[in-house]
Order: sequence, then structure tokens, then C-alpha cells
Amino acid sequence: MGKINLNKIAFIGGGAMAKAIIKGIIGGGLVAPEQIMVGEPTEAHAAALHADYGVKTTTDNKEAVRDADLVIFAVKPQVAPVALTPDLIACFKKDAWVLSIMGSVTLEQLHAYAPGFPVVRTMPNTPLACGAGMTAICCDAKVTSEMKETAGAIFSSCGEIEYVDEKALDAITAISGCGPGYFFVIIDALADAGVRAGLPRALAIKLAAQTMAGSGKLCIESGLHPAQLRDQVTSPGGTTIAGIHALENHGVRGAFYDAVQAVLERNKELQG
Repeated sequence: MGKINLNKIAFIGGGAMAKAIIKGIIGGGLVAPEQIMVGEPTEAHAAALHADYGVKTTTDNKEAVRDADLVIFAVKPQVAPVALTPDLIACFKKDAWVLSIMGSVTLEQLHAYAPGFPVVRTMPNTPLACGAGMTAICCDAKVTSEMKETAGAIFSSCGEIEYVDEKALDAITAISGCGPGYFFVIIDALADAGVRAGLPRALAIKLAAQTMAGSGKLCIESGLHPAQLRDQVTSPGGTTIAGIHALENHGVRGAFYDAVQAVLERNKELQG
């Protein structure tokens, strides 16, 4: 998409996910750093953001959102009631729009925070930080095609995107939103097994992490079903099938089913 048609982007919150998005926006040349202002309550953190990315920062959220075309809600959901006050929303431009990265906060809840404004709800994940994120994007009825494309450009600058209906977001949260957590557990466990087999810790971690990253890349770029790719590495009576047999004996598939179900249930609790 190239440059996006926004004079000012405001972030409410300057945490890890906000930094990843800022890095993508600037790296992709979508806007200049000085067109971004971050509302960050911690002065030291605000100063670090300015030093690292060249963006404007303030400890006053009202100053951050003033005259902003797009306001990105990048606080944790539990902080939202304190940060996203009616006084803050009153400082929005009349034609501003909102983009939220707050995982469990629904469009209905976002409309309650920012009544009357077009809202884009997203579910990104932490690999945004290295340009390899996966973000699901959901738009309400007031979001224009240009706003939708702009949201897509922002998240495409730091990974892959999919436009979805809101009803899919809980399941997406359980797969790609929480997925990095599952995969880091797998990398750690496989590295531990490598150490037990006699490998140095750093080498074992590198082998496990790069193998997982490469397998994901191969799955995406080949277009083949994961089972076909598994068959390519699984020789009859060989070593890989022996390892897979052990994983199946320990219920690895059922563990992932249960993990996703646990996320869905917890999401309901958070939203209820």
C-alpha cells in the first residue's frame, strides 16, 4: 500500500506490542516517526520510545489523542477502564477512528469505550516484534474501505493478516494469539531433551527454535497439508515415526485440543 493517508497516529500504551507495531509502521515507511505520538505513563519508558524510534511521546493521554486521525488502544484489557475514560474520548477528533489490540475486548465493549467512532478490533501475536506476526482483523459497520486497508497495511508491515468476522476471534485467539506460548513451551522441552542427549544448551535451543521456524515457513510456502509434510520426513520403520509414536502415546494431539478449549473457556470468563 506504501504510505498511508494519516497525519497523526496516537497510541494509548507503549508496551511490547505497541513497540512492535511502531517498528513495522516506521520500517515499512507508512508514516514518518514524528507522525506517531505515544501516550505512556512511565516517563523513562516514554523517553526510551522516543530515543529508539524517534516517535513523539507524552505522559498525558489527552495530549496523545488530540488531532489524531487514528487512535490505537494498546493497553492491557484490565487497564482499559482506567485508561479509556470518557474525558479521554472527548478529546478525539470528530472523524477519528479506533483500532484495538486488546485481545478479549469485544466490538460491543469497544463501542462502549468510544461511542460513535468506527472501530477495528484486531488479534495480533508477539512475533510482530520480529516482523513475523499473525494478525486477525475485524471491522465494524462504520469502518470504511480505506480504514480497513490502512489497518491491513499497518499489520502487514510486521507480518501476515487475515480479515475475519468477530465470531471467529475467540478461536483465533486460542490458535495464533496464544500459540506462541505453546510453541515456546515446545522449543524449551525439545531443547531440554537435547541437553539430556548431550548437547550444549545454546545449541539445543537454536536447533529446536530454527527447526520450528523453518517447519512453519515450509508449511506456508509449500501449500502442502501438514500431514503431507510429515510424511516426507517420516520413513517407514525409521527414527521420525518412532518419535511421533512416542508423542502420540503421550497424547500430544489431545493436549492441544485441551489447550484451545481452555483458552475458549477463559475467554468467556473474561468477557462475561
